[in-house]
Amino acid sequence: MNIQFEQIIKEYHPILFKIGRVYSSDYDFDDLYQEMLINIWKGYNNFKGDSKLSTWVYRVALNTALTFKRDNSKHNKNEKWVHHFDIPDTHSNKEVEETERKIKRLYEAIGKLKADQKAIILLYLDKKSYDEISEITGLSESNVGVKINRIKKKLFNLLSH
Repeated sequence: MNIQFEQIIKEYHPILFKIGRVYSSDYDFDDLYQEMLINIWKGYNNFKGDSKLSTWVYRVALNTALTFKRDNSKHNKNEKWVHHFDIPDTHSNKEVEETERKIKRLYEAIGKLKADQKAIILLYLDKKSYDEISEITGLSESNVGVKINRIKKKLFNLLSH
């Protein structure tokens, strides 16, 4: 089991990292990341293979992040929790710098969305199908489509200002 767990963490680290960054602040990212790992470790023995492993990992990570955010928001009402990505200024290429700036703005805008909207748009940005997003979130596929369109419009409005 130990080797399997290590393989899962290696394979799904980018997913966990992305979810952790969107649902935490600088000061509590490590705590959330560790909590996601603990919950995956605890729950792995109960994984029966009814869904794909990636779906199960997403579900555990998102549920952990939502619970973590809810629990920590009670204690940190005045804390601005949107993570500001530190992008090193080592590139001289203007196009690369512009792309990095746009990505930073996008993630800051995503940070302003409601928790369920963040989950859906992160899955969408990870190129998950509506079916996979439906399975992970528990929403119908048609509802997923509607929500994605609304989230895109909201992000467009946030990024236009």
